[in-house]
Amino acid sequence: MTSGDPATGAPHAELPALTSAPTFTKRELRLGAAGVGLGLLVGVLGTLGIGLLASNISTLAATTPMTDAATTCRVTGNASITVGDKGQSISMKSAGAKSAGAKMTDLACVFTQLEAPDSMISRIDSTRALDGRQTATWKDYSASWGYHPDNGLDIVIEVVAK
Repeated sequence: MTSGDPATGAPHAELPALTSAPTFTKRELRLGAAGVGLGLLVGVLGTLGIGLLASNISTLAATTPMTDAATTCRVTGNASITVGDKGQSISMKSAGAKSAGAKMTDLACVFTQLEAPDSMISRIDSTRALDGRQTATWKDYSASWGYHPDNGLDIVIEVVAK
């Protein structure tokens, strides 16, 4: 009995038997090897790239009050206001009669973001050149500042070690 297609009743066509394994040319083998090598390279570089990106994202996510204040006040590119010590300090310098510096409104914004007490702001406002370096502490912060009319206000705020 001949088997055929059950739906049509037509006989099946015979498939030719494979007599030998397929052969590849040297060019085809080189292209295949290059494709495998390129795939491995892309995979390794992609994995490294994703790892670096994830590392940078976690670094960005690890913000501090100092970096947050600089970002919120839009002073991250200001040469007179710099975040240092891996985000544990911020140094600010205002303009003086003979020197350039940040605008007082930028310094005031940072003070507000760090919740500097009004008493400290009053002490800063009344500091004279003859008073020398002044200090204050609040919450987790310590500040020291000096003032001279020619050089402006110079203040450093640091996170106090607990």
